[in-house]
Amino acid sequence: MEPGTPKSWPPAIAVDTFIRLILLGGLLAWCVMILAPFTTILVWSVILSVALYPLFLSMTGWLGGRQVLAAILLVLIGLVCVAVPGYFTGQSLVDSLQILRTHLTADELKVPQLPPDWHEGRGLKKLIADQWPADNGALAAMVSDHADQVKDIALKLVRSLASFTVDLLKLIIAFVAAGVMLAYAKEGGQASERFLDRVMGRNGKAMVDLAAGTIRQVAKGILGVAILQSAMFAAGVFVAGVPAAGFLTIAALLLCIVQIGVGPLAIGVLVYAWASMDTLPAVLLTIWMVIVMVSDNILKPILLGRGAAVPTLVIFLGAIGGFILSGFIGLFTGAVVLSIGYRLMQGWMEQTRDAG
Repeated sequence: MEPGTPKSWPPAIAVDTFIRLILLGGLLAWCVMILAPFTTILVWSVILSVALYPLFLSMTGWLGGRQVLAAILLVLIGLVCVAVPGYFTGQSLVDSLQILRTHLTADELKVPQLPPDWHEGRGLKKLIADQWPADNGALAAMVSDHADQVKDIALKLVRSLASFTVDLLKLIIAFVAAGVMLAYAKEGGQASERFLDRVMGRNGKAMVDLAAGTIRQVAKGILGVAILQSAMFAAGVFVAGVPAAGFLTIAALLLCIVQIGVGPLAIGVLVYAWASMDTLPAVLLTIWMVIVMVSDNILKPILLGRGAAVPTLVIFLGAIGGFILSGFIGLFTGAVVLSIGYRLMQGWMEQTRDAG
């Protein structure tokens, strides 16, 4: 054999290697198919365990090093925080979806009309009633001409929101799984480092640290602020008895995650309040909504720290794409997973540039 000539494998070794790769690939594909139904739960449980790990360490210290007890208490607290508001939001959402489904399944799709007393009222109520689209106006004609398209889009939205109960159950299961992961956090971290060392060549620990830091920063500074602000908004609309409070809460959470904020919804709620409520409740709700709208200016510096880990566009695309892919729970997992991917790509590119 001449110098520089590529060394060829004997046919038997090549065939054996090919067969092993086929078998290994088939086994991996089978494992992926088995775990596919649980992908969202597994991803969310990993996110929760990583995000809650600093709190878990603090609770372990308070409890004298008893990790299992700390994990159990943390899971119980999380379940209460999820189940109680989830119950009221889901109950309101079901009522709103039933009304919407009734309109969509009717023979003729019409623009909803305000009650007669709005037209007979005064002030803001009368102004809204005068500007409301009539049942025989241009908007009604457009809805009638495109009734099938409007129904199709609205029914897709209904189906997405109808999965709220299932997603809430997934979130509860993910909290339990996160508690188990927290109890074995050290072993899990070491396994992740070994795996990434094999994939990325001795950079496993750096990548694990980068991913964990991104999860905690996004979970606190983006998702944490979104959850707190939407919870404050929900408290206002539920206590005030605003119609479709559950739908408004989900919409507020979505707008907060994509960094738009509750402002557009809060303004609409205040218009409704001043048009239909007595003066004192409207004033109190106005004060509360103003506090809610400016709360992110206080919460973000506290929870986010030195600034966003990733651009807002990445958060926006992750949340919207996750919602389309996985429903309500995808709002969280999509934003975090895409942020991790963005940061890991950045870290890999920086390492490549330094090596060059």
